Amino acid sequence: MIKAIYDHLKAKNLNPYFIGQHKGECTERYCVIKENSQVPYFNSNKTGYRLIDIILFVPVNSYIQVELYIKEIRAAMKELVFLRKTGNETPIITDDTKKAYTTSIEYQIIKKLEG
Repeated sequence: MIKAIYDHLKAKNLNPYFIGQHKGECTERYCVIKENSQVPYFNSNKTGYRLIDIILFVPVNSYIQVELYIKEIRAAMKELVFLRKTGNETPIITDDTKKAYTTSIEYQIIKKLEG
């Protein structure tokens, strides 16, 4: 599923990366796809969900572009029927190492648990 998210964001020209791939400072906007915890539904060890974070980076000289990029990411992710937005979003902060503004949006992939 994470590959499908990457491919979809790439097709929309939203500049996706997997965690650990982007090197150096932020010179253009990009997003990082990060898998998080797998959580079973209450009273079930068969079904649950996997949390996915989409972490956005926008160059520090382009604060106005942050909200536009957030809207583009939300619209693209809404097209993926296997995802559900959790409503969790982090505030916009600066990342001094990357010289960027950053924020994240959390999604769930509903799935059958493995194992």
